[in-house]
Amino acid sequence: MFLVQTSLLQLLMEQHRMASKVTMSMIAQKAQVSQPTVSIVLNNSDAVSISDETKKRVLDAARELGYTKKSTPRRSSHKQVVFIIDGSLYCYDHFLLTINAAMERALDLNISLKTVATLSTKEGEAMIKEDIASGDYDAAIVATNMTSDNCSLSQLPIPTVYLNCHPKDNNNVIAVMPDDYQNAKKLAQAVAPYYKHPLIIAGDNWMKATQDRISAIKDAYQDNNINLLLDDVQYCSWSLREACSLVIEKLKEEPSYDIIFCASDYVALGVYQALALLNMKVGKDIAVVGYDNQAICKELSPQLTSVELPYDAMSRLAVEYAYALASGKQVKKEKIRTLQGELFIRASSPKARINLS
Repeated sequence: MFLVQTSLLQLLMEQHRMASKVTMSMIAQKAQVSQPTVSIVLNNSDAVSISDETKKRVLDAARELGYTKKSTPRRSSHKQVVFIIDGSLYCYDHFLLTINAAMERALDLNISLKTVATLSTKEGEAMIKEDIASGDYDAAIVATNMTSDNCSLSQLPIPTVYLNCHPKDNNNVIAVMPDDYQNAKKLAQAVAPYYKHPLIIAGDNWMKATQDRISAIKDAYQDNNINLLLDDVQYCSWSLREACSLVIEKLKEEPSYDIIFCASDYVALGVYQALALLNMKVGKDIAVVGYDNQAICKELSPQLTSVELPYDAMSRLAVEYAYALASGKQVKKEKIRTLQGELFIRASSPKARINLS
């Protein structure tokens, strides 16, 4: 009898242990719905319309699995915002500036800001969604280090602001994006009157940001009655090494190029390296311009002309939107808000610098 009672106690303890580990992924699998749907139902969110039949299926599955919603005391003095990086970051990533700017603005607004990352994995995304489902957050900011018009993190059960990205279906969202077309055109318009034969070392061909920048440069040169050829645009996949190889190859084929447009300031490092290997002097034999206006621009010799990618201003605005949403204020969901950056003409394009008014 004692053995039976012990086994029964062990069984009850095991059931309790398993119940405490019930996740939304398990409920979603049992109810045959998506994990976001489970999150929306269990948190009584009205962010998305869910049918009564689906709600019942989710609630039944949660009850059968022994799910118990975690009860966590809320901090009344601070709004809770989660800053989600949809992807991974690297130590040289210029996007790191957005996190610092977001933390500074959150501090100003008395917001408790938690930063997490999906690390570009389904597991990471699922863990973050489950964390949000705990009910600890008042709003979310979803950000990507590469400008994206196809963000996968959508329909979260809390008010959401998108930073440097937006879902493919961008209706009824709040998003802050860089104006890549106007930024690149501003840069090209400043140098086109003085440099007539440009070589473009672009990023990935499939990216909208890349295509917007190329279109802007082409339009600026057309305004100066210069039509770029297809071969004047080369793609380096944001790689310093590829940029170096492409520049060496192109300048050997066509030595008349007088300016190189770089996909980023980081890519410009590869271009500087290529020109050094060719015994060419930046600013004297050929001009070079970057994009982003990273701190490295002022460390190069000669200093690099670049246009700012306004991550700082974008991040601060996203936090302000998130704060408004977390406070229950109505934020107009309109067309995506785009910001332009400042142009910095430096010694790598001396003709444009001399002719600045």
